[in-house]
Amino acid sequence: MFFQAPAMPRKRRSYKIDERVIEAIARAAQKSNMSANKYLENLLFVHSKQVGELPMNAEPLGETRGGANQEKAHV
Repeated sequence: MFFQAPAMPRKRRSYKIDERVIEAIARAAQKSNMSANKYLENLLFVHSKQVGELPMNAEPLGETRGGANQEKAHV
């Protein structure tokens, strides 16, 4: 049995970012075998904890799409 925290929605936002940074994120994400979105979310999550904007015991949302991906996450 496992405890599943209530799902918090992810929100879409648009930011203007230096194209070199976007390309660097894409390369780093590929090296980490993640999507650029997931890589950036993880990076910002850790940073937000380090600067005190999120509690140190906060956990990332994880997979919220359901379907086959959800089943794999709980096996």
